[in-house]
Amino acid sequence: MTRFWNLLIANVLCLSLGPFVLHAQDELYLEITQPGLRRVAVAAPPLMVLPGTPAESAREFQQTLDNDLAAAAPIAIVDQRLYALVEDDPRPEILNQRWRAIGAQFLLSGTVVRAGGQLVVEARLVDLVSGEFAFAKRYRAGIGASPVVAHTLANDIVQVFTGRPGPFLSRVGFISDRAGGPELWMMDWDGDNPKQLTKHGTIALAPVWSPDGRKLVFTSFLRGAPALFVLTPHEGYLRLLWDKNGVNSSATFSPDGKRIAFASSIDGNTDIYVLPIDGGTPRRLTTARGIDTQPAWAPNGRQIAFTSTRSGTPQIYLMDADGSNVRRLSFDGGFHDEATWTHDGTRIACTTKVGGRFQIATIDTVTSRRTVITAPGNNESPCFSPDGSMIAFASDRTGTSQIFITDADGVPHQLTSEGTNHSPTWTGASK
Repeated sequence: MTRFWNLLIANVLCLSLGPFVLHAQDELYLEITQPGLRRVAVAAPPLMVLPGTPAESAREFQQTLDNDLAAAAPIAIVDQRLYALVEDDPRPEILNQRWRAIGAQFLLSGTVVRAGGQLVVEARLVDLVSGEFAFAKRYRAGIGASPVVAHTLANDIVQVFTGRPGPFLSRVGFISDRAGGPELWMMDWDGDNPKQLTKHGTIALAPVWSPDGRKLVFTSFLRGAPALFVLTPHEGYLRLLWDKNGVNSSATFSPDGKRIAFASSIDGNTDIYVLPIDGGTPRRLTTARGIDTQPAWAPNGRQIAFTSTRSGTPQIYLMDADGSNVRRLSFDGGFHDEATWTHDGTRIACTTKVGGRFQIATIDTVTSRRTVITAPGNNESPCFSPDGSMIAFASDRTGTSQIFITDADGVPHQLTSEGTNHSPTWTGASK
């Protein structure tokens, strides 16, 4: 369900409980990476496994690396069926020409070996035109940490081409009822290693990561009414942030991590407020009639997007971070909610409604031009990967709400399947 409806549920629960207590693989282009985007052609044959290396560790490493590189936005992996056409040659310049003949611009090679209790990976990326190393590095980790080594190597290779590390050590927080009620969970970017973070036996909603990936702020009915809590997952530390007067939901962090904007009915009407993450007194930013909710802080820290019903239907508005200069952003269609910014701040993705179904759209923050991405089922709650190359969202195209991500071509891949899962939030931090 969209967070706008989450807010309405919270309102209803507050009123009812009183003060004592809410064709599955169609392409999904989101202008993240446009069709026809030019990519670097990389040949990536399996790294050489040296004697004494546990076969399972080597297999897990290679499979993880292959999956990561296949999803990397700036990279086009050369068809592995062509590798057999490349005959080995002791002369590097001749060998490089043969790799170029099958369409490769770069060649990834290296070795995997066990050294004591560690897995040691040496990787080299060769520019096949100049013959020089574009990248060379050695990695060490425990034998059981081969996927982490693979994710780290894939991140580093992406950084060679973009200047930004890939998303392969990132994590996705989400809400799931697989263990009973809706609780807070997290998983690796590819759906591996799901972990339950809360076991409160009550409703949890709308999680959001801090910029450094160390904290999650979310709404919980742990104390009856919907309140904001801060969770530090690696410490298991939970702290109440704000619980005054009715609804408190839809938090978003400022880019420096020092403040949150959130929706609250502190003064009766639901408006947007700002509160220091260490606590204090919230400062009200909006005062118009109607519900103001779902704030989303821009990457530059100077603007906040939010949802408002001041025009009669939920629409996306922008305001300066101090609450001034409010202007409407969405005009096409009668419903827009759940704004999330691209990493460069030029566009937002949001949830809209088309033909009675929720769909994801992008809106240019300067021109207000909207692009709707129609797909099977209801698709909502978008959030971008830390590098901006992929997007996570919730969809019921399989019959129940599940978390999906797009790959570099915009093709959805399902991450969850157990229970119902929604409200993804993505962080680039690995710990």
